Amino acid sequence: MSIQLAFLLFIVVALIGWGVCELKSKSTFTHSEAEKKEVEEMDAADKANGGYHEMDIHELISHNSAKGYDAVDSKDAVD
Repeated sequence: MSIQLAFLLFIVVALIGWGVCELKSKSTFTHSEAEKKEVEEMDAADKANGGYHEMDIHELISHNSAKGYDAVDSKDAVD
């Protein structure tokens, strides 16, 4: 058996195993009720705060703060 054939068989077996695992996880995985509730709460908070906005690097740098507790606004505080 040549090394090329052994490598090809290794790749084929790995892909088949990966496919079986993906199919199994898609058919058996479900979120718990606590996770679903958490996602709903996060969506509601995003809508209440004007929606989700992903910042680019320039916005991240301009909003970066290293002031410790002073860097947290009271509106960001969790009750």
